[in-house]
Amino acid sequence: MDAAPSRALKLLVSAGILALPLLTSACITPIEPPPLYKKAPPNPVLPSSAQCPASAPNAVWTDESKTAIALCGATVPNSDTSKKETSKSAPLVSFLGIPYTAAPPTPPNRWRPSEPASWPPSPAVAAVNIQSQCMQKLESWDQPPTDEDCLYLNIWAPSDKLNSPSPDLPVMVFIHGGAFVAGSGGMPVYDGAALARKGVIVVTLNYRLGAFGFMAAKVEPGPAKNNQTPRPPIDINGNFGLIDQRNAMTWVQRNIARFGGDPQKITLFGESAGAMSTGIHLFSSPASSSLFRAAIMESNPVGSLYRTLEQAQAQGGNFITSLCQRFDNNASCDGNMEWLQSVSPEKIQAAQNGFRNIQVPDGRNQVPDTSVLNDSLTWAPNVDGTQVVAQPLAGYAQGMPVKPFMFGTNANEGALFAAKIASSIPGGHFDKLEYELVLANVIRSKEIRQQIITYKNTAGQTPYFPPAPPPPPSYYGKNTVTNSTAQTTYSLINDFAFHCANLSMADQAALTTAIFSPNTPIYGYWFSQPPVFDIYRTSPTDYVEACLPGSGNVCHGNELPYVFGTLDALPGMTPAPDDRKLETAMTTVWTDFAKNPTAVQGLEPYNQDPKKKTGKVLNVFNVSVEAVKRRMPVSDLNTAANCSLWNKVGVYPQAAIGIEETKTRKH
Repeated sequence: MDAAPSRALKLLVSAGILALPLLTSACITPIEPPPLYKKAPPNPVLPSSAQCPASAPNAVWTDESKTAIALCGATVPNSDTSKKETSKSAPLVSFLGIPYTAAPPTPPNRWRPSEPASWPPSPAVAAVNIQSQCMQKLESWDQPPTDEDCLYLNIWAPSDKLNSPSPDLPVMVFIHGGAFVAGSGGMPVYDGAALARKGVIVVTLNYRLGAFGFMAAKVEPGPAKNNQTPRPPIDINGNFGLIDQRNAMTWVQRNIARFGGDPQKITLFGESAGAMSTGIHLFSSPASSSLFRAAIMESNPVGSLYRTLEQAQAQGGNFITSLCQRFDNNASCDGNMEWLQSVSPEKIQAAQNGFRNIQVPDGRNQVPDTSVLNDSLTWAPNVDGTQVVAQPLAGYAQGMPVKPFMFGTNANEGALFAAKIASSIPGGHFDKLEYELVLANVIRSKEIRQQIITYKNTAGQTPYFPPAPPPPPSYYGKNTVTNSTAQTTYSLINDFAFHCANLSMADQAALTTAIFSPNTPIYGYWFSQPPVFDIYRTSPTDYVEACLPGSGNVCHGNELPYVFGTLDALPGMTPAPDDRKLETAMTTVWTDFAKNPTAVQGLEPYNQDPKKKTGKVLNVFNVSVEAVKRRMPVSDLNTAANCSLWNKVGVYPQAAIGIEETKTRKH
């Protein structure tokens, strides 16, 4: 392989955890020795089943008789004087680190479906400690506790509804993002207190990530040695992280009444990979459909299609091979599930950190694929026909019940990813070759790629043909070629994966809704507030310049502190009055949706007339907008993001609504 393609492949590898296109034959990169992971301190076991400790004085009882305590929760202090509870509002209680599965996903339960835990939790504890996040790459020395035993959830609830005989509070269950390889429900930005103060119960959760959560594999064992008993093949379908999420939802539905929540009023919401997960549960996962009544998807890169089971199993086989080569020299692990269960989680994570799915740009690859689009995440759910029955981009799969939902994107979703790619290239040499490689791994068809590159918008510009005028700011590089190439990459990701894909998804869902439940609303939003914080800074020298305050970009994830009311949780953050108003407006809209998803004050439905595309609007969130009074015509975003191109070239699957289903479908 010549130097230029090698350089192009390295840039994709270096962008590891982002939602960027990666290719399909195994690539093994050098790895460091497994780092030392630390586990969170366990929650203290109650010394008495009849009394909570002073540090966590709020009891949830095992049953109505109140003879034994199941959990004790801490009263949440209100450190923000601008958000003091009124005399009518009850103090909040948090219950942190509750196990929601019957057993941890450690051997022998690694790469096996989890099961929901029964009530009451055993042992009874004071639930005061956020528990370990799931296995992921350690990015810094002060990384939160990380462990394979990680399937825990956290609850924030008003204290006056605990053990209520008439639980009636809406419940909001949040799934975190992180490209299915990073993050946790215990991150400070996801603190549920501000939302709960508006009269809801908030639940955040962990789920298995990376290879631990999403590896599928079908590997025949090697020949038995020394008269050993023949070993069974490895045959797993993956999607364990999705099953974990569903088990958390099941636990919530079964037990949230004890905390004052109504199990029939559950709203599922998530951001990025969490929005992808929410979309799967909403549109494509029959086993999840009865566990929630409404959904919110924030910044869903829904243009990224999921692998088939066969593709995912082929990738998993490549990963097992690389794991064996690194840590066993292929001596005993070929096709051997027993060996896989014996490997330390640190070694598996180290192998994952050095593994990428890569395909050379001439089309050679080891995974059969007939789809138009390549998959874009190294580890992600797959369409296995059971846990996931169809691509969520096509809207509701046949038989899935229609529900109210809200979706939206941020103005400059692609800026983060383009900047990450550009900054990863030695010398900042991001040129046409790298861009064409990125495009080739987003769009498999050469014919469609040619249509995209030569496309001219209404202004006569070719937005996807590098170099593309005008040049972007200097943070993409110092020379014009680098600038324009990065800007073109930004436009590609922004338009194809986020803006137009979300509109296509909503349009498909709106058509289904119009047939089966025409009064069920869909709400769309557009978040356009430039940040006053740096959500991607991990150290004084490690930050994303494209997403800094003052860049003008509204990056992926920038809405989260406004949604959760956690602007104060960001280091060095002093919110301006206008930002505080926007924070209040967004927490209000999100909780109002949870309280009554069919009629949200101030929001105009996206699907008032699903066949009239020009009349659709998005609700705009920006500090210049008082509450939510401004609307943006969808036609404006369609034009700005060149959606006519993406809809025409056939990269977005369409909903399959047949006559027979119309007769038999029930809601």
